Amino acid sequence: MLYVNQVGGQDSLVFDGASFAVNANGVIAYECPAFETVNTTVYFTNGSFIAQEQPIATLSHEDAILKHIVLGLKDYARRCGFSSVVVGSSGGIDSALTLAIAAEALGAEHVTAITMPSQFSSTGSISDSEALCSALGIRLYTHPIRQLVESYSQQFADAFSKPLTGVALENLQARIRGTVLMAYSNQTGALVLTTGNKSELAVGYCTLYGDTNGGLGLIGDLYKTEVYQLAHYLNQRAGRELIPTAILTKEPSAELAPDQRDTDSLPPYPVLDEILKNFAGR
Repeated sequence: MLYVNQVGGQDSLVFDGASFAVNANGVIAYECPAFETVNTTVYFTNGSFIAQEQPIATLSHEDAILKHIVLGLKDYARRCGFSSVVVGSSGGIDSALTLAIAAEALGAEHVTAITMPSQFSSTGSISDSEALCSALGIRLYTHPIRQLVESYSQQFADAFSKPLTGVALENLQARIRGTVLMAYSNQTGALVLTTGNKSELAVGYCTLYGDTNGGLGLIGDLYKTEVYQLAHYLNQRAGRELIPTAILTKEPSAELAPDQRDTDSLPPYPVLDEILKNFAGR
């Protein structure tokens, strides 16, 4: 049997190549490298494929995931005519990993980060974003949203005689950030990358028209625990802190309310991820 697979991204699908030839006894005689387009000849004699002299090196789990996402972004940007991307940088792990992967795929000079602090943002939201972008060589802009939130909230209260509170006020902040990113995209032609992971998206821990704004989600098929694993792998492979330790060790928070933590609404991510994997049959 010959298995011939294409290489490249088609929106959210990524084809990894790795075409191979299998003999009648089920043994792989020849395999092409993954995530690369190659032209090769496979020889067949005496009823069997001739085995290649040196088998292709097996990719680690983390390296396979990284190559998958990098190829997907490269092809999506090329097919859609984008040469640059923009990401909202919260100082958290999801946006940090998204920025690191984007820089690897397109080059740091084609990646822009925007930090958009509100009244609930921690000091680390800005300082950790600065450290991250410095390590990656990425341009970082600061666009505070506090006055926008206050103005919107006041006009809402004036119009409806009811102040914005709770989830409505939390989602407003995410939607204003989404609007800023889309405005930057429209003005500069940069593709907005969303930063939601599979764990959050699976349980709806995100804001419609807010952090879900964008053309492509690089880590949307990674569970939160896998996000951390891949971030550690990038640092290990680079031999330095591309993603600062402060981002890797801080407790996850949307920072949309005072002292907010993800665990206020969700189980700890290692627990949630096991639930989701079992539900999906892994």
